Amino acid sequence: MNESNKTTMAIASLFVGVVAISFGSIFIRWSEAELSPNATIFNRFWLGSVVFGLWQGYKAIRQRLSGDKPVQQHSYTSQELLLLLGAGTFFAATLAFVAWSLTQTSVAISTILHNLTPIFTSLGAWLLFGQGFNRQFLIGMVVAIGGAIAIEIEQIQQIATGEVTGGIAAIVSAVFMGAYLLVVEQLRTKFDPITIQLWVCAIATLSILPMLVFAGDRIFPSSVNGWLFVIFLALVCQVLGQGLLTYSVAGLSSVVVSLVHLLEPVFSSILAWAIFWEKLSVSNWVGFALVLIGLYIAVSSQAAVHLPQNRLESG
Repeated sequence: MNESNKTTMAIASLFVGVVAISFGSIFIRWSEAELSPNATIFNRFWLGSVVFGLWQGYKAIRQRLSGDKPVQQHSYTSQELLLLLGAGTFFAATLAFVAWSLTQTSVAISTILHNLTPIFTSLGAWLLFGQGFNRQFLIGMVVAIGGAIAIEIEQIQQIATGEVTGGIAAIVSAVFMGAYLLVVEQLRTKFDPITIQLWVCAIATLSILPMLVFAGDRIFPSSVNGWLFVIFLALVCQVLGQGLLTYSVAGLSSVVVSLVHLLEPVFSSILAWAIFWEKLSVSNWVGFALVLIGLYIAVSSQAAVHLPQNRLESG
């Protein structure tokens, strides 16, 4: 596959992945009658671990029966283990801080501040890898972030109500999300998406479980519907959504991925309108348009398709 086709496939996978991830708020809302946000996230991760583990086992068995050499037959280096541990911890921290933010401030404020992720991803890529960005990319990023803010502009005045803790938690979640994407970009030079997501889900499961035990939250659903909601959350958002997002990082930089991730509130709002009949205001539609315009400007720039250096050694 040539470089152009690889990039096109990565962009298509990323958009489909973001659509799948956008269903998360719907499944979480349906499951909140039985489970706390952190318990829902825990079930998402351990179920994702099971699916990715079975998938990895199936691949190993198929390769052994076919006589093919397994894709990865090597011991993990300390750097690889550290990065895998970091990916799982950062992603668990991202969702945990988002969940905490939602208990301390409005959905609008939490969403707006969490959507600052591209700023932190870009800053990290610049500081750690010396990655530069041309004017077209920066303009597109500003327009897209502005559009994400405009989606919730009617409720932005709530940030003056003293809900500072929730706002800080949302910003911290954006920092962790940026760190997660930067680490995944490094890992994708050596590992396939299944391996990465298996580690991420397993580590995140172990990270969140002590929080649930300490808080005394119910850990598992108590009804058939509750189980269906968390199962679909794991399959759609974690396995399909995060799996495709991880796949796309091989052809796109983490900065571009974080920008396209701004489509999540767009799709989530449209899904909420279609399923729960939530009203969409003029500012919502203006925000949607700005996000799309900004993404087109930024993604059409080649300034941040690949990191130039400091990736894991292949082979």
